[in-house]
Amino acid sequence: MINRTHKGFTLIETLVAVTVVVTAMVGPLYSVQQSLNASRSAREQLVASSLAQEGVEYVRSIRDGNYLYVLMNTQSGRSWLFGVDGTGGSTNCVTAPCVVDPTQLTVSRVTSTPYPPLYLSSGNLYNQAGSGTATPYTRTIRVTPVLGSTSTEIMLTVVVSWTSRGQARSVTITERLYNWL
Repeated sequence: MINRTHKGFTLIETLVAVTVVVTAMVGPLYSVQQSLNASRSAREQLVASSLAQEGVEYVRSIRDGNYLYVLMNTQSGRSWLFGVDGTGGSTNCVTAPCVVDPTQLTVSRVTSTPYPPLYLSSGNLYNQAGSGTATPYTRTIRVTPVLGSTSTEIMLTVVVSWTSRGQARSVTITERLYNWL
């Protein structure tokens, strides 16, 4: 009689080994996925914050440009917020939200929702003109006169909104601007 012994893995040993390997792989893969999601969320937040700050800076540049214009043309009677407050036929961002496009040097009043999206041009500039690829971001500005300031101070509010993975998000920057004239 020949005694043969078969050596090898049984089905149960194989299943246990596969379970251990899968468990060892799932943890790191989950961590990588969470890191990628956090990175994307941080990038979106950074872009939105920069777009909001750009809106503030654009309105500030309008104010500064009006200051220089009045210095050069003392009889003009131009408002310090000419271009955003409705004086002289300009866009009125006091009564309704507006969108700004620094690439086109424009301020436009928005009368309906949803607000128009920002576009990313081939030169990587965000714009309202519709040139380039539509982005999930929208940017609005609103000018609110500060009570008791006798037209020398405004509250500028810039809101950048977007939707990420089905959840609405936004960044709001509020800043006070003063009349230098």
